[in-house]
Amino acid sequence: MPQFVIFRKGGEVGKVAVNPALVTEIRSSSGPYTDIHFGAHRVTVEGTFEQVQERLTRDAGGSEPPPVEGWLNRQVGHR
Repeated sequence: MPQFVIFRKGGEVGKVAVNPALVTEIRSSSGPYTDIHFGAHRVTVEGTFEQVQERLTRDAGGSEPPPVEGWLNRQVGHR
C-alpha cells in the first residue's frame, strides 16, 4: 500500500496527498512554495525546496533520497 505525505497547497485553500514513489522532480518556486512533478503533472505546495525534499524522504520511511538509478528509470518511463 502506498504511503502518502500530506502538504498544504501552495497559495490555495486545502491540502494534497503526495505519493513519494511517483515523484519525478522537485523544483523551488517563487515565494515559499515548491513544485512537485509527477511526469507531466505538477502540484505546488507550501514549503521551501529543502523542507519538501526532507519530508518526502523522511515520511516515506527512508533516511536517504531514492537512488539516482531509480530516479532516472522513472524519468525515461514518463517521456
